[in-house]
Amino acid sequence: MSLYFALAKSSQLSEIRALFIKSMAPIGERMGVGQPANAFSNLRDFYQCGNLYVLEEQGTVLAAAALHEARNGLYVDYLAVHPDCQNEGLGKRILTELEVLTESRELSHLRLHTPEVMDELRSFYARRGFAETHRALPSHGRDQLLRVHFRKAISLSDHNMDLEFEHDRQIA
Repeated sequence: MSLYFALAKSSQLSEIRALFIKSMAPIGERMGVGQPANAFSNLRDFYQCGNLYVLEEQGTVLAAAALHEARNGLYVDYLAVHPDCQNEGLGKRILTELEVLTESRELSHLRLHTPEVMDELRSFYARRGFAETHRALPSHGRDQLLRVHFRKAISLSDHNMDLEFEHDRQIA
């Protein structure tokens, strides 16, 4: 398997949105909420800011992440692995790449959140070294289900990657 971690291309936006919708549907079902019609319609904003990444194989998007910088860290707004590729280690691989991005941008930590009802995701992040920081209701107000917020400290080393090469590279 030849995987590439890359900045998303404009031509991939609809494919990435479809990936997020399909991957997140089971989460919405478990939460008892449907996805709004405009779900993930803000991907172009992440793309334009250079904060939309894909993990792809032979041009097919297998996983994606949308993020932004906040409070000296990198915040993962959306992270998804295609349902047909789950449990194959791709979530771990994309998180590793996001850690590299965090370090290359000289930021101190990586943050994200997941719905409280997603026990397996909470365990997944804990196994990857993320520590729970707090639980809170979502700011969007569309539901009243707690989100569990996580943080992982990233140690800055002497071998920071040049920003020019932090993406668009083969990883496997």
